[in-house]
Amino acid sequence: MNTIYKLSFAILLLAGFTSCDSFLDRKPLAQVTNDSYFNSETNANSATIGMYRTMTSSFTYGQTMVIVPEFSAGHVSHASIFPEYENFKTHNLAATNPWVANAWQGIYSTINAANNIIAQVPEMPENTISEEKRAQFIGEAKFVRALNYFFLVRAFGRVPLKLTATTEDEDVAIPQSEPSVVYEQLVKDLTESITELPEAHETAEATKGRATKNAAQALLAKVYLYQASITGEYALAANAATEIINSENFQLVDNFGSIWSSENTAESIFELQFDDQTTNPLASVSNDNASMLFYVDASILSLFEEGDKRQDFSIFRGSNDRYYMGKFPNATPPSQNLPIIRLAEILLIHAEAEARASNSVSDLAFSSLQKVLTRAGVTKEKSEFTTVDSFVKFIQEEKERELLFEGETWFDFCRTELALEKYETLANENGFVYPIPTAQINLRPDILVQNPGY
Repeated sequence: MNTIYKLSFAILLLAGFTSCDSFLDRKPLAQVTNDSYFNSETNANSATIGMYRTMTSSFTYGQTMVIVPEFSAGHVSHASIFPEYENFKTHNLAATNPWVANAWQGIYSTINAANNIIAQVPEMPENTISEEKRAQFIGEAKFVRALNYFFLVRAFGRVPLKLTATTEDEDVAIPQSEPSVVYEQLVKDLTESITELPEAHETAEATKGRATKNAAQALLAKVYLYQASITGEYALAANAATEIINSENFQLVDNFGSIWSSENTAESIFELQFDDQTTNPLASVSNDNASMLFYVDASILSLFEEGDKRQDFSIFRGSNDRYYMGKFPNATPPSQNLPIIRLAEILLIHAEAEARASNSVSDLAFSSLQKVLTRAGVTKEKSEFTTVDSFVKFIQEEKERELLFEGETWFDFCRTELALEKYETLANENGFVYPIPTAQINLRPDILVQNPGY
């Protein structure tokens, strides 16, 4: 068995051809074999759709990659107080935790799907695919690979950086790379994908649900912000965010709740698509119904000041005197889309990066913050922030309010080390990353090294 969980061509085919997707013209599964998989533009497109569909799994963005960091941030609880979830909340994780293992396996499955496309599409004969589509599919795969490695490096720190497709009979065992090396690869993938991806796809839904130049540029801004914790080069993040803001391709919607009560809004830069057949696993268990597993701690209400319009939508009171995540309203059926990158986050990234790069609470930095606050109905004056440090801390706390239940707060607080101040049960910075799954280490103890403290 391989150290990195492998996704076979057959599974990838199933993901691409049996999932419902309105921007995919599907062929019957029986018409495609492994030998002829990348023999046409249609099949290459299907492989790309299959790659996106792996991210709808409950092991990845469908549940684990969102809810686990929310437990770590202290935002949610489990209805039955299952320790495998609650241990994230108390920062008392064991390397045998099943959700650590699930996330690792699920994410590497998506990465392998992306690696297959990056390896196979360039080898397709000229008469089987247009150069425009060849570049597009490779660019989409690099974006998805970067998105998933971005989660891995934040969640686990040193991870195996596998950039080639894994076959079923391959004995894969590669050492972990330092975070700095992973971030360098993320920048490379995203920089290349910006040149390869289109501005838009055939439909508005596909444009939001598939990678575009803007999506890659936005993710690059976010990657640069985290990389700057190592390099100190915050100007890169500020400049990348500025390009998205100045493009005017996206606008903050007036009604904060409409980002989730509707789909693919003007604010959304990249949004994972779910529907009645490809349902959202987290939405089905996060609402006030018989399937409920996750609810919100009432203490989270204190994050918002009086008059903040986001509170009433983000947190709602249901039965049994419990509060629930308002950002998953479409639960019957659970067809809730998941916005992964949106303009409000890019504005907050710009506000922080610009202040750090200029070493001042500049007009540019404050303007980006103010746009998000104004939409929320919150008033702040620039004069209230007397130092860059106080400004940056406020932005971190503002991100928590704005991005609540979107799986970001925990990683952001660890990036700035604010987590040590926020969580009493977090003993030291070793807890900023999760343990490498025991099952993976047991497979190749000569290759994988456990994170300190586990």
